[in-house]
Amino acid sequence: MKLFIKHNAKRIFHSLGYDVQLHRVAQHPTNGAPIAFVHVPKSGGISIDLAMREQFAIAGQSRFSREGAIAMSLATFNQPITGLDSISQFSDHHSGQLNGLLAYHLAQNWPYISGHVCTNKQIIEQYSERYNFVTVLRDPVSRFTSNYIFNKLTNKLPIMAPNNLSTDGLTAEVDEILAHRRGWQMANVMSMCITGRFAKDHDDAKLIQQEFSYNLERYKVVGFLDDLTSFAAQIKQLTNKQINIGSHNVTASHLEPSQQHVKETLQSYLNEPNIKKQIEHLCRFDSENYLRAKDKYK
Repeated sequence: MKLFIKHNAKRIFHSLGYDVQLHRVAQHPTNGAPIAFVHVPKSGGISIDLAMREQFAIAGQSRFSREGAIAMSLATFNQPITGLDSISQFSDHHSGQLNGLLAYHLAQNWPYISGHVCTNKQIIEQYSERYNFVTVLRDPVSRFTSNYIFNKLTNKLPIMAPNNLSTDGLTAEVDEILAHRRGWQMANVMSMCITGRFAKDHDDAKLIQQEFSYNLERYKVVGFLDDLTSFAAQIKQLTNKQINIGSHNVTASHLEPSQQHVKETLQSYLNEPNIKKQIEHLCRFDSENYLRAKDKYK
């Protein structure tokens, strides 16, 4: 019945010229500290966010818009974006802007905050006593592969790479990205989300590992994609609320028949031994962070 009402409500709004997304929110205010869910891309975040939003969010306080956040960063990025060099520079700039976006919303004292944002040491030290920071982590090599394929199938933005604006030279594009700083950034997204920046180089990546551990210790719940049952149990222990995590936003749900060859080509190429070895090398710092976190929090 609820699904029927939801579909009919959407039809009515569409007939009036409005595009809406209907998601459940909490029926009653939640006691206790507000929650900030830091969504590491391609780590089950949409499914987790919908489950969390149903228990903790209130109407009118939506998930951060990815498109809006990118538009915000573009407005303060004073150079054209024409290739991988400028795309990587924009990604560095964008990570800093995401810190500011999160800080702004934390200051509003919303009961539930979520989105592709990132914390840094200053945010953690200022707000970790007032907010319950939570996140879910995923094996970085698996996350990289999933993120790459998902972006290639769905990303329409020329300012991000890879995107779906061209399907020519799929394997050559993989080689180019893996050899570029853009590949390094994609391999280190997890640490960026927790520390607020991409490492400049290998020495800086070692320093970021220290920041990663420091910040993560101040999160109230650290979950792992391969054990969401445990994550849900920790959320219940923290809040006395049960979350029910479904399955949403899987790559297959976005596929058209014409895109199937793109997915199959990339899956095959990204799993070739020499390519996978390159990905593992790029991910080595985040993989160390992940394994240490698993030892400590699982």
